[in-house]
Amino acid sequence: MTEGNDESNIRPQQPAVNIVTNTNIPSPIQRLQTTIQRSPPKVDAHHEPSSARNAGITTLVPTWQHLVNQIRSCDKCKLHHSRTHVVIERGTRDANWMFVGEGPGEQEDLQGKPFVGASGQLLDKMISAMQLDIQQEVYIANVVKCRPPKNRNPELEEIAQCSNYLKEQIALVKPQIIITLGRFAAQTILNSDSAVGKLRNKVHDYLGIPVIVTYHPSYLLRTPSAKRDSWQDLQLALKVFAERNS
Repeated sequence: MTEGNDESNIRPQQPAVNIVTNTNIPSPIQRLQTTIQRSPPKVDAHHEPSSARNAGITTLVPTWQHLVNQIRSCDKCKLHHSRTHVVIERGTRDANWMFVGEGPGEQEDLQGKPFVGASGQLLDKMISAMQLDIQQEVYIANVVKCRPPKNRNPELEEIAQCSNYLKEQIALVKPQIIITLGRFAAQTILNSDSAVGKLRNKVHDYLGIPVIVTYHPSYLLRTPSAKRDSWQDLQLALKVFAERNS
């Protein structure tokens, strides 16, 4: 999908829906996570059982209030020193569709919401082209909740410290499908070292939830020629969602 063009002019062939499962080979992020000391989880009043629409998610997860409080007070990595706001979510928590990016930019840090800058404007157009309502059907989050300085890429340690928050968001939202935006989101959720170009145009799996990989909107702004491929990815997501709910 290109800005200013009707997406109906782009008619890619519908890809075959083949589920790609995790190979269970640890990625650098997962290997780093194993070096981080964690306290054993405690069952308290802040946690509640979650049995999901998705059979793969049956675990003990925190309540929204407890999770949000944890994220807002987080000081696990150096990013908390320079943040203006933590950036947690946008859309509805009762969503079937979940979009995951990598980390906040300048505008996101100022406003405390993901995808509100130029990349967010393009993402909103992409979601609208799918005929989805962000406020009613979509939940948007990032892997990293604090802005990396000068919009640099998030570091492995920052991703490792923050990725559990994303996993808890997924467990609470219980989406029927996840779309990852960019390399870091795809690699974190799929536990992969592969580039977006190798992961896209396939249906992956995360705890029973289908995952579609596509390019980050910021990349699409820099590389307009990739918008057609991204629109093809979104069409694949629509097809998978329709088959899942038929």
